[in-house]
Amino acid sequence: MNNTISVNLFISVYKNVAFLKKVLDSVEQQYYKNFIVTILEDGEFNEMREFIANSTYAFSIVHLSQQDLGFRKNKILNAGLRKNTADLCVFIDGDCVLHPRFLYEYVRYFNGSSVMFGKRTYLDHKTSALLLSTNIIVPSKWTMYKNKSKHVEESFYLPFKPVLIKKHHYLLGSNMGIPFSTLKAVNGFDEDYTFVGFGEDCDIEWRIAKENFSFLNLKHHAIQFHLDHERANREEETAVSRQMFERKKGEGFSFCKNGLY
Repeated sequence: MNNTISVNLFISVYKNVAFLKKVLDSVEQQYYKNFIVTILEDGEFNEMREFIANSTYAFSIVHLSQQDLGFRKNKILNAGLRKNTADLCVFIDGDCVLHPRFLYEYVRYFNGSSVMFGKRTYLDHKTSALLLSTNIIVPSKWTMYKNKSKHVEESFYLPFKPVLIKKHHYLLGSNMGIPFSTLKAVNGFDEDYTFVGFGEDCDIEWRIAKENFSFLNLKHHAIQFHLDHERANREEETAVSRQMFERKKGEGFSFCKNGLY
């Protein structure tokens, strides 16, 4: 593995400082060390700013924020990319705790062009509370099964499992690694998406695929644990995003107009 590969770990957040602290605690335990963290805040909240400013982690943290005018995740993602100098951009959300070998596996399979992606285990409320109240980063399989966490099978770390190019892929915006050069080839994220769903993963996935870049599935390699929280009903917003996605896909432009540049 090439230890000179630079990584920018982009963490998208909104208000929840306690979750971010746990995520950053897991980042501090990463086996691979050649990275910086960029926290992308889709809002401007004093508690978040103060927490980041007073943090004492061993790694470098860049904090970018923007006025809270609704869901504008793609806009803040592009703002982070404009400041990026790393070879590999890894994207997670501020409610996803990382396995210690998470970044290591992304770097291990980095080839300069392919998109890499993983899935996540959805922790139940009780196991999430356990992580938030202790130093535990990786919960035991017994605890997760007992408490009825979902997709516990995704949490098995199998470093010797082959990683193959996948013709059928489904990116998850909270667990994907994309070479910076590949992101620039499609002009980053499409800022026309101002509702949740599709814009931060499905849209950039089809545009990258249209440019014939390959996809590597890091299932059982890049492992993360999603902390439990209430979810707002956003069916109507998702439907709007879906309509935009289908329209743009039909137009067929891989290089989005309202993007990085």
